[in-house]
Amino acid sequence: MELKESTKKRGHLLGWSNELLTKLEASALRDATVSNLAYMRLPSERVNAFVEKVDANPEQMSRITFSFIRTRSERGVKAEVGPEGLTLDRINIGTYGQVPDTWPYENDAPRGSHPAPENYAPGSYTIFDKSEVWAEGVDVLYEDAIRDRWIPATDLDWANGLKELPEELERAMCQLCTTYSSHGLVEQKIISKWFEPISYGFHDVKLFLGTQVYDAGHKVEALRKRALANGGGLGQAPLGTLYRGFYGSLKLTEMLTCLDIVYKSYELTLFEANRDYAKTDLDAKLFDLMARDSRRHLEYGKRHLTWYMQHHPRGRENVQFWLGRGEASLSNEIRHSHAEREALVVLFADGLEKVSKGVEKLGQLRQKQNVEYITLMDDLGIDRLPQFNPGLAKMVDDPLAV
Repeated sequence: MELKESTKKRGHLLGWSNELLTKLEASALRDATVSNLAYMRLPSERVNAFVEKVDANPEQMSRITFSFIRTRSERGVKAEVGPEGLTLDRINIGTYGQVPDTWPYENDAPRGSHPAPENYAPGSYTIFDKSEVWAEGVDVLYEDAIRDRWIPATDLDWANGLKELPEELERAMCQLCTTYSSHGLVEQKIISKWFEPISYGFHDVKLFLGTQVYDAGHKVEALRKRALANGGGLGQAPLGTLYRGFYGSLKLTEMLTCLDIVYKSYELTLFEANRDYAKTDLDAKLFDLMARDSRRHLEYGKRHLTWYMQHHPRGRENVQFWLGRGEASLSNEIRHSHAEREALVVLFADGLEKVSKGVEKLGQLRQKQNVEYITLMDDLGIDRLPQFNPGLAKMVDDPLAV
């Protein structure tokens, strides 16, 4: 084998002797392999040791090509560790942090790498537009989620945090646990459904949504444990019309609008109210932890909708339509879910003796949910009030209305 002049020149630049180059030409190696050795900037003594191994077993060792060294990926990148460690945002540097508006690969190529033309197997991805998934700072939200992780089995004081409650209060609490646990299970399923279509280049989003699935699992686990830990038991299953907005979504952003905007806004306010009206220390901490998770999910939803409306040609019009669908599903669920709202009335009234007071407080909760949701829309630059679902608005004055 005769080495190309360019390969010899690169070898000479590295200090390879003519004797070593002659030895390489006499070996079973191909020019491409020798060129790759030079591309790795290996000193002559290491190259010489490698050639000796090739000469000792030419049939096997000549198959090595070191072709991986010829990647077009950016080299010499060194991420800096920050106060909170080597976080995801700190490795999103150089070309590795550049997310194109349209992801160019159909295969499993990680962002920053480049697939070889001869080694390319298209995958099942269907979402290639950044506008469909992206949220500014999603990498930081992922790190927040990892740091905020909690373990229901040990982070809640099951031994001392509960106390015996009157029958109606315990049953009401268990009913809420049943309802929200069911919501968590559906949340897990619907988000997981969208993992496969999202292109690999948007791995930051896939990582964050993975934490939301994990958080939803907390709801399923912790609320079921609460229902079975204090002499109660599971209550009635929720109606499930809420889920129609999730399952009927044809676009990822549509699903996120229904789940991470419309529902999460109401869920966050609800969990904060349940924390404030909790009858035991464990219940207060449980709803506080779940509210923290919901706040983070809502934040991703806000950032994604902002990005979507800024970068999709029909972003604002689409979002308005999807908000209407999400509000309608939520309104149907709340208005027709007698078990949930009556359980809230009992807990807010602290028993059966002051049920009318509980109804009043439920109306106040609905008012707070509506105000915070409309305020959220205002912050996103969406004037939602003229199109706000009348069923949700009606529940402020008559929280038991159907």
